[in-house]
Amino acid sequence: MTWIPLFVAFVVGLGAATQFAMIGSLARERGAPEATFISLMGTVGGIATLLAVRLLRGSPPVLPTPLDRLATIAVIGICAVTLLVIALRGTQPYFAFTGVFAVAFLISTALIVPRIGIGLFFITNAAGTLVGSVLLDQIGAFGAQPVPTTPMKLLGLGVVLVGVGLVRFAK
Repeated sequence: MTWIPLFVAFVVGLGAATQFAMIGSLARERGAPEATFISLMGTVGGIATLLAVRLLRGSPPVLPTPLDRLATIAVIGICAVTLLVIALRGTQPYFAFTGVFAVAFLISTALIVPRIGIGLFFITNAAGTLVGSVLLDQIGAFGAQPVPTTPMKLLGLGVVLVGVGLVRFAK
């Protein structure tokens, strides 16, 4: 087994922590359902873009008609991105990327879990999420109240990272 899938799962976990911080910031500004809507529209727009690129490269998605057609995928993507742009009015445009983090998580799950298994993917991804969360808490990312890193938090992170190794090398 190569280390690349583990590295990708960890990095995607870091992205998930960033997504959480961004959605939390949006929720403070707009409300939880509104933050979720913005993230969801970014996700739908991102997935539609990936499917459209596949179609243009001659590899149609394995979805029932009409979801296997470029016109349908384009309409879905355009609608999602239009709604995203409207929903982002009055806030920072970088919040559109909350959906991109979800796309990365979903695609990496679909590609990596069959190669390394659910447990190893989950714990490696969770380790990345925890490391990213502690770092983002420390700096008070996206306007959140800073939460200092303590020796016990670092010990907890160490235990999780050891857990990744135990799951990876368990016989």
